[in-house]
Amino acid sequence: FAGAPMPVLTLFIVNKAGSLIYHKNFSLQARKINANQCLYMASVFHGLYLNASSLSPFKNPETAPPMGIKKMMMASFRLECLRTLTGLKFFVTADPDADYLESLLNEIYVIYTDYVLKDPFYVVEMPIRLESFDQKILSHISEASARGDMKSPHR
Repeated sequence: FAGAPMPVLTLFIVNKAGSLIYHKNFSLQARKINANQCLYMASVFHGLYLNASSLSPFKNPETAPPMGIKKMMMASFRLECLRTLTGLKFFVTADPDADYLESLLNEIYVIYTDYVLKDPFYVVEMPIRLESFDQKILSHISEASARGDMKSPHR
């Protein structure tokens, strides 16, 4: 962290019911939002995701659940999402020039399974409040940025 520019701005994890279970800012560029705004943003994204999946012209419920939003590009940021088979959604906001986000989301999912799901005191679908998870996510994203796996922001 330490004030260094980070391509990844924020990480959200939303459960299958659309409730925010984790949120973390990684950049000083990300606007500061309070807890209610985080819940609202996660809820709005969940609704948009469901609407996008219902609008998909390609539906085959026998092979896979309909997929919603995977990537959104805006002038000032990009959003990428990973939906797991259990309905959990991991999404990040990042610098518009950041790449590698799809792979990063897969890596974050592995960290989630290693640090959250293997914690004997964690209750599935509930908010994640594990210091070890916070530290691992922060170090992983910082290391990926330092290695150049993601392009640095231009701002």
